[in-house]
Amino acid sequence: MGIIIGGLIGYRMGGFIGMLLGAWLGHQITQFISGGGSPKKQRTATQHSFFKALFVSMGKLAKLDGVVSKQEIDRAEIIMNKMKLTPELRQQAIHYFNQGKESNYSIDRDLTEFRQKSRGSLSLKQFFLEMLIDMASVDGQIDHAEQHLIEQICQLIGYPLAMLQAMLKMRGSNYYQNQGQQQGQRRSRSQPRASAASSNPYQVLGVDKSADKQEIRRAYKKLMSQHHPDKLVSKGLPPEMMKVAEEKAKSIQLAWEQVKELRGW
Repeated sequence: MGIIIGGLIGYRMGGFIGMLLGAWLGHQITQFISGGGSPKKQRTATQHSFFKALFVSMGKLAKLDGVVSKQEIDRAEIIMNKMKLTPELRQQAIHYFNQGKESNYSIDRDLTEFRQKSRGSLSLKQFFLEMLIDMASVDGQIDHAEQHLIEQICQLIGYPLAMLQAMLKMRGSNYYQNQGQQQGQRRSRSQPRASAASSNPYQVLGVDKSADKQEIRRAYKKLMSQHHPDKLVSKGLPPEMMKVAEEKAKSIQLAWEQVKELRGW
């Protein structure tokens, strides 16, 4: 909107050259207002919004069935330990997690703020959703209520729903396949299926076993680019989550190496 308004004003005052100058100036003003000033301040604001939105969402997911399980608490603890948080940040993360657990606390505002701060960075939003999927599937399954909440979060942060569904399938979720028939089977098979998903290199790369070398290589390179820790931090990932991003990148690299070995490439 700033570009359009600035361009129109510039055109009326100085023709085509004025339009270009006005559009550029409008863009700079918009960026300054929305991001809080300098690029460094914008990045810091994005990092804070990611941090808060993640932990309140994790808390909301954990309390969704009315009881926060030990597995869910342990998962949150693992993430905080990997982040090597200072005592102050750790207390803040716990505070946000507990906020999310409260039935009368709405996470919509935090998610909307994260959407605004992260702007068009799909890779940052994807990483955010992957963390929530990890949290939801810690017990070996993603039930209907968890699925619905993740979809709501997906829409609130401005991530394409179709890409979320593809991500869930990539992680071994069969929620979208034969929902009615498989609903009764999920609990009995939940742990084996989660284990298989985590060890299947094709699912890690998001490709079918029948995919050819070019398709698998393309998927691998895309995932590596999306999960590059330095790129994610530059887009607003909290630096404390660098270790988590590095581990995800390593799992993608390992899956690629496993596929190459299986195929004899």
